Amino acid sequence: MAPLLISLLLVGSTTATAENGGGLIRKICMSSFAAAMKTAGQTAPEGMADFTCNCFLEEVNSGTRLDEAQNQCKSRAAVEYSME
Repeated sequence: MAPLLISLLLVGSTTATAENGGGLIRKICMSSFAAAMKTAGQTAPEGMADFTCNCFLEEVNSGTRLDEAQNQCKSRAAVEYSME
């Protein structure tokens, strides 16, 4: 995720919950995911963005550092959607 996204996540992470979809953080995550896939010249499989952003929200809500949550969820999504 871009540095701006990380900054925004730091500000909003205390109000995000996986149960309510994370509101603004979820929207930012979905947008960042789409931009990353476009930059990589790839098309994400159906459901991959939701999987990745749900994972990220769950990790952040459980206290995982943002960079660690991002890396873990990217790896999990790559395995789940066979994109390694």
